[in-house]
Amino acid sequence: MTVKDQNGNVLFSERKLYEVHDLHLPNNKDGWMGFDDWDLTAMTHITDLALEPFQTDSIFRVIPLKEDTKSVSVEAAYLFIYEEGDEGVIKKETKMIEFK
Repeated sequence: MTVKDQNGNVLFSERKLYEVHDLHLPNNKDGWMGFDDWDLTAMTHITDLALEPFQTDSIFRVIPLKEDTKSVSVEAAYLFIYEEGDEGVIKKETKMIEFK
């Protein structure tokens, strides 16, 4: 998420990382040392840090603004990180908020 003022100055920027870990453990079928990387059913799926399909997440942030701020744009993007340095935008939303 990135918040910019009417002049394009970045007021706030933050990334939240959701991670899924698929591990080969001794109790997995087709077992352990001879594991098949492509057989997802032979892996233990750990989702403690994940955002599951059709699940939502809400985050609230309070961002102090200067008195002369007339508007801000808030951009939130959901990215898929293929590997370090290579990512793709799945969905992006930008909202403009004007102050009177």
